[in-house]
Amino acid sequence: MRQSNETDDLLLGQAIQEFLDWVKRKGMREQTLRGYKVDMNQFHRWLAIEWNGPIFVDEVALKDIEGFIDHLAKEKNSKPRTINRKINALSTFFKTMRKKRVIEENPMEDFERIKVPHSERVYLTGEEVERIIQAVDHPVLHYFVLMMAYTGIRVNECIHLTLDDVNLEERYIDVINGKGGKNRRVPMNDRLVGHMRDYLETSRPETDSLYFFALKRTGTVSEQYVNRILKEATEKIGFKKHVTSHILRHSFASHLVKQDTHVAVIQRLLGHADVRTTSVYMHVQQDDLADAINRIKF
Repeated sequence: MRQSNETDDLLLGQAIQEFLDWVKRKGMREQTLRGYKVDMNQFHRWLAIEWNGPIFVDEVALKDIEGFIDHLAKEKNSKPRTINRKINALSTFFKTMRKKRVIEENPMEDFERIKVPHSERVYLTGEEVERIIQAVDHPVLHYFVLMMAYTGIRVNECIHLTLDDVNLEERYIDVINGKGGKNRRVPMNDRLVGHMRDYLETSRPETDSLYFFALKRTGTVSEQYVNRILKEATEKIGFKKHVTSHILRHSFASHLVKQDTHVAVIQRLLGHADVRTTSVYMHVQQDDLADAINRIKF
């Protein structure tokens, strides 16, 4: 018979809810919070079937986590990146439980991630970006895509821009509470300023919404809708590349790299806390490799 005490009588479901409440209080982004909720609840449902009984958080062992990961890989056929995301959620959960002394040992201490096969990142040339922008004929989303393409801000940062955050007179946008809760100021060039003036004068609907990009019905824009519009625009012009809002951001960074922009400048514009994150955009293109080889003379 299980003997309960003040640290080991917490059911896994209760612990997960406490964890989600805690990360919310820490100011975690809504998208990250949703991801944690989905991943932790999936683990809980799977373990409940395996145990067929109450699950106390301190009784969850390494073999349970390994079984879950094995289930994802073999039965769900999940991709390595998806599995690693769930491993990260579990790792954060158990680390938090250990920190709060709900558990005495973290079963995921030194747990290894799945090796992700390296693949060259997709990016768009300047001409391709322009063609996609022109193919987006939605009166609001056309300008939304323009803003992303010319500033490199994240889709959620663009969604949450308010009318006060966009300063057309002094040509900058203020990204408030970006990833990691950080603020930054991103300049706008003359062309983008002109486009945004056109948007406010001709395309922004009559609405009480304070968001800069607003739809008449909802007063905002969703990430899913943006990606759907991009997919439709890509198919419309016959592109084979898989284009998402993040590909626009990657293409912005790639363009700066091609212009020999200093990595520290790119880091500031993209809002990366660590320059190592920025380095993933510093890809070497095949044409550059061939050109380097062709210049060799002995």
